[in-house]
Amino acid sequence: MFWQNNNEGIDRSNPWDDQNDPWQGRKQGTAINLEDSFQKAWLNFKKSIFGNGGDKPKIIMGLFSLFILLWLVTGFYRVSEGELGVEIRFGEMTIITPPGLRYHLPSPIETVIVTKVSEINQVDSGIRVKSDTAMLGEDSDNQMLTGDENILTLNFSVLWFIKDVKKYLFNDPTPNKTVKLAAESAVREVIAQTTIVEALTKGKDKIVVDAQKLLQKMLDDYGIGIEVQQVRLLRVNPPEKVIDAFRDVQRARADRESKINEARAYQNSIIPEARGQAQQIEQGAEAFRQSVVADAQGQAQRFLALLQEYKKAPEVTRERLYIDLMSQLMKNVNKVIIDTPGNAQGVLPYLPLPEIKNKPSTSAGDSQ
Repeated sequence: MFWQNNNEGIDRSNPWDDQNDPWQGRKQGTAINLEDSFQKAWLNFKKSIFGNGGDKPKIIMGLFSLFILLWLVTGFYRVSEGELGVEIRFGEMTIITPPGLRYHLPSPIETVIVTKVSEINQVDSGIRVKSDTAMLGEDSDNQMLTGDENILTLNFSVLWFIKDVKKYLFNDPTPNKTVKLAAESAVREVIAQTTIVEALTKGKDKIVVDAQKLLQKMLDDYGIGIEVQQVRLLRVNPPEKVIDAFRDVQRARADRESKINEARAYQNSIIPEARGQAQQIEQGAEAFRQSVVADAQGQAQRFLALLQEYKKAPEVTRERLYIDLMSQLMKNVNKVIIDTPGNAQGVLPYLPLPEIKNKPSTSAGDSQ
């Protein structure tokens, strides 16, 4: 055969025997080379770290110093504006740090808790959160009994912030839950002292003020370092099953108040007007009385003065009175005076009938 070589005494019938296998040497060499490579790498690593034996302590000290340096560097921390840092050493608070770049002994000796003290937190009661939206709902937890034994559904929010970071961190592990429970208790107590009419109408502001004062007192007694900024009533309604009837009653009350206000407005407008008219009539009557009295007093004084003159000279006084009376009577009469008695016979009497006919109407108009 082509693969047989009789001269060398080797059977060449299989071209891929152990001697002619082109991968045989590479397979054996690969196993040996990998093991040698690992051993050499390990030896080189030990030499690079520990040296030949004489520099071993120095290298260990260098590595230890580097580890200590890196550990100390981890103690730097930053406190942002509106935050406070609280350093804790073996479970005990040591110092409260203001904003800025600060340092503490690294863990596990000391730890730092950075808290946002200027942030306004909000706790809601009676608000259902569904996915990424919030809606007002009716729940047995926010149904409260009023002072006149009626049921109200209240939804409210509490805004609060941290006023004592030490008490806030160490006196209560769940401040949000504590604020919510205390707020519900405070609002229930205030509602229990309020009638349903006041709670639904003009008493909401008083409820908010009283609830905030009571809630702050409760939180101060708990000592959790929280200041209540505001209590806000989001919704105050009767239960949904009877809300229509309550709204009808509320509308009737509103109509009654509107009518009462209209009547009071009319009363306030008509009474001053009537009083003004009455005062005007009284003043007119008083003026007329004073004028009549003054006129009567003037006539009486004139009569008395005339009487005195009459007693002194009766003839002259009578003559004067006669002349005055005749002057008044003849003042509006057309007169023709003839001072010659002998020529009176030549005067022709004339009677002006048209003027006499029109004169009564003229005199009547003058009298009016």
